[in-house]
Amino acid sequence: MKTLVIGASGATGKLVVSKLTDQNIMVKALIRRTALFPKELTENSKVEIVNGNINALTVHQITELITDCDAVISCLGHNITLKGLFGEPRKLVLNAVKIIEESIKVSQKKCKLILMSTTAYTNKKESEKNTFCERIVFTVLKALLPPHSDNVAAGDFLLYHINKSENVEWVSVRPDSLIDESTTSEVIIVDKKLRSPIFDPGKTSRINVAQFMSDLLTNDSLWKEWRYKTPVIYNKIT
Repeated sequence: MKTLVIGASGATGKLVVSKLTDQNIMVKALIRRTALFPKELTENSKVEIVNGNINALTVHQITELITDCDAVISCLGHNITLKGLFGEPRKLVLNAVKIIEESIKVSQKKCKLILMSTTAYTNKKESEKNTFCERIVFTVLKALLPPHSDNVAAGDFLLYHINKSENVEWVSVRPDSLIDESTTSEVIIVDKKLRSPIFDPGKTSRINVAQFMSDLLTNDSLWKEWRYKTPVIYNKIT
């Protein structure tokens, strides 16, 4: 198995690449030339570094990248800076999901797609609901904060456009407030949010997200359980 990881140089992306190689999955890591990437990964025989910016690649170029891949994982996110929050590209995640889906269709192959989303995304198709106060806050965020609008649009694209495609099987993983931890721990994985991401957020370590994503690709029963769904992952409180 080989997987293309987009956003591989990010805080979660690097962990995803590491966890995939731990499970003997070959990885193509798409990173910008200026991005910093751990030496232990660049020297890992299971990792192929591909320099490039997803926003600058064409459908043809991405199709070539995924030709020998069985899965694509997107760990893209907006940098927490003024430019990252309000500058271009405002539809970073949505545009990436769109061009990946189009490239998979062009390749005429079946491919798995895992998207790192957020509990700020509400899966209305599965009757997930927000409280009145949450709806007000999310409406304001959608209007004023481009990254939130981007994540919502990307999630909706999976649910309502790709849906249950013949070419693309997908899972949209929704962690709550991301934290850094050095080792994996017990997690709770559910189909709907257990707590308010606005008024009572939980915590999810990036390494647990990375482990769950790699497990999805190596555990067929786990994939079948969550395909075409938007699982929420929390660290288990002990």
